Amino acid sequence: MFAPTSSLVTAGEGWFETLRVQDGRPMALKAHLDRLSRSVAAGLGPEAAQNASSAAQRCVETMMPVFDEFPSGRLRLLLALDAVGERWQALGEWGRHNPSPSSIEAGVASVTASVPHPGLGLLGKSASYHWSIMARREAFAQGAAEALLVRDGCLLEGATSALVWCRDGRWSSSDSPAVLPSVTLATLRETGVAIDAGELRSDDLKPGAAAPIEGLVLLSALRLAVAVGSVDGTVLPTGRSLRVAAEWRAKLLAHHRSGSP
Repeated sequence: MFAPTSSLVTAGEGWFETLRVQDGRPMALKAHLDRLSRSVAAGLGPEAAQNASSAAQRCVETMMPVFDEFPSGRLRLLLALDAVGERWQALGEWGRHNPSPSSIEAGVASVTASVPHPGLGLLGKSASYHWSIMARREAFAQGAAEALLVRDGCLLEGATSALVWCRDGRWSSSDSPAVLPSVTLATLRETGVAIDAGELRSDDLKPGAAAPIEGLVLLSALRLAVAVGSVDGTVLPTGRSLRVAAEWRAKLLAHHRSGSP
C-alpha cells in the first residue's frame, strides 16, 4: 500500500516502468531499472535514485515466484517516496499481455493527438501521465491503436511508444531531449540494428510530401515492434515496415533469450 503521506497521493509524484515478462523473466530489466533511477535522480538527486532503485529491485525479486508460475505477461513497477521518514514504497503488478494478431500481421492505425507533446522527456516515466493517457483515449475513440504526439511541428513519439521511420532506405528516430529515452530502441541498437537520429515533420506524412516516408514502426516494451498502417486515415506503405518489425521482434526476443539482463 502507498501511505496517505506518499508523494504519489499528495502530489501525484511517482515513477513507473512497464516491462514485458517473457520466458519467466522481465525483458531488459537492468535497462528499465537504470532508466527508473535516472528518472528519480532528475527530480530528487542521486542518493534518492539509489534508494529507489534498491526498492524496485527488491520488489522484482519478491515477484520472481509469480513469473515462475506465469512466465509470460506484463510487469508494471510503481515507486513513490513517503514524505514521513523518507521511505521508498514500491508496487509490482503482474498482468496478462495478449498482443493482437492483426496488429502484427497488418500493422496498427494511429492518429495525431490534439494535445501537443509536453516536452517532459527529461523527467522520465513520471506517474503524472495524464497527457499520454488522454491522447491514447482520444485515439481509441477514433478506432486507432496509438496517438502520435507533435511538438513544434515535429512528430516525436507515440503516447506509449517510440517512433521510428524509414526514409531513403534508412531508419531514424528523434533524439530530442523532449522525448523519453526508449529502452526498446536502445536494446535494438545493442543488437546491431542501425537506427539514426533524425527529425520527422508532421507534414512529411501527408500525400505529396517532398521526402515521402517509406515505413513507420512503433517500439515499446510490450509490443516490441509493430508497423503503422495509417496516420489520421492516410494509408502508409507497410511492405517494408511489416517485414522489419518482424525482424526486430525476433532480434529482441533472441537478445533476451541469450541471457541479457
